[in-house]
Amino acid sequence: MLGADGFVGANLVAWLQARGVAHHAIGRAAGDLSEPQTAEAAFRAAPACDLIFHLVTRQRTGPVQYDLQGELLAINSRIHLNVLEAWRRHQPQALLLSAGSSCTYPEQDEPLPEDAFGAPGVHPSVIGYAQAKMLLAAGSRVYAEQYGLKYLHCVLATLYGPRDHLAPERSHFMGAMIARAAREKAAGAQAFTVWGRPDVVRELLYVEDQIEAMMAAARVFENRIVNCAANSPITIGEAAEAIRRALEWEAPIAYPAGTFVSAGRKVLDSSRFLQATGWRPRWTLEEGIRAVLADQASA
Repeated sequence: MLGADGFVGANLVAWLQARGVAHHAIGRAAGDLSEPQTAEAAFRAAPACDLIFHLVTRQRTGPVQYDLQGELLAINSRIHLNVLEAWRRHQPQALLLSAGSSCTYPEQDEPLPEDAFGAPGVHPSVIGYAQAKMLLAAGSRVYAEQYGLKYLHCVLATLYGPRDHLAPERSHFMGAMIARAAREKAAGAQAFTVWGRPDVVRELLYVEDQIEAMMAAARVFENRIVNCAANSPITIGEAAEAIRRALEWEAPIAYPAGTFVSAGRKVLDSSRFLQATGWRPRWTLEEGIRAVLADQASA
């Protein structure tokens, strides 16, 4: 597993440990995977395995992304190319499962099928990051074709859950919104401040559900891109109301003007995945929010 210290990676480690599943975690202590020698050494030292999770990415959120597009493209592209080369040299028997992002899809009102992957219309705040993810998907395909390997590129939902990053430029929107609500309620604020617009649409998924969805996808699919979510869109306004209910807080919701707004609607069409696997999420939104609140309170 690559990226064992990140949000998804740390939760995947906990998930595997809870089930007694043998695994080899590669985190930041292994070094910088944008350096070829680091990737080579990490893969060479790892035991032979059947499945590799590639969860490593350099990511920033919010308006700061506009100023980092070249950096995010360059660093992430180097990471992905190094991983692909080390995979084929040292772990060719393993299926490489990489985590994709809905930012690689254009903005559109309808749910996004896999054949829209990489189509024109990517939001300008994520062009560099999205291009590197597209390179990873294309690289996985051509490496598989040339060297007889197996891969799966899972495009994930918008995630939330425990062990999330809460630094302003790294936080996922739902984790940050939950933390802000808890702080404001504790401080006696007269309103719950929510950034963006209430009509922005995303597809939220609790991180443990996402891990189980990826596991389900790996049992059924190979050598393709697959949307790996639940076909369950939600507006930012609806998510904010769910947070208020979980906190039992009656303060009104305020949407300050001028806060960062990314793509207005991003919903994956995961019909192929859902039909093939029978997977369904186990966590309701309010159960997930309460779990995040408990995790943040104990941090």
